[in-house]
Amino acid sequence: MVSHASSNTYDGINLFDGTDYLYFHGGTKGYHKQWDSKVFNYKDYETLRLLLSNLSWYIEEYKFDGFRFDGVTSMLYFNHGINYVFTGRLNEYFNDNVDLDASIYLMMANYLTHKILPVQITLKFRMQ
Repeated sequence: MVSHASSNTYDGINLFDGTDYLYFHGGTKGYHKQWDSKVFNYKDYETLRLLLSNLSWYIEEYKFDGFRFDGVTSMLYFNHGINYVFTGRLNEYFNDNVDLDASIYLMMANYLTHKILPVQITLKFRMQ
C-alpha cells in the first residue's frame, strides 16, 4: 500500500509537525531522490499505526477487497534497489541492505487485512 509519500508539504504529511521525522526517516535516509518522495520509518510505532489504520479504514469504509503493494524494492532495501542488480543469488536479497522493519510491516499489513476480511487479496509485490 505504501512505499513512500509526497515530499511536498502542501499536499502531504511531510513536515506535518514541523519535523522531517514524524513518520519518516530523518535527514537524507528519509528522502528517495529518484522519486522526490519521503521514505517511511517502519520501525516507528506511530508510523505503523498510521499505515495499518489506513488499510483498515479502506476495508471498513470503502469495502476494499484487495490491495496492490507497489515499489516494494524501495521499501525492502536501504539503497531502494538503485544501481543494484539482482541476479537471483540469495545473498543479494537477504543481507545488511534489507530493511527488516519494512518486511515486518508488509507481514503485519497482510495479516491485518486478512484478519478483517479473510478473502482479502494482497498482491503484486512488484520488485523494481
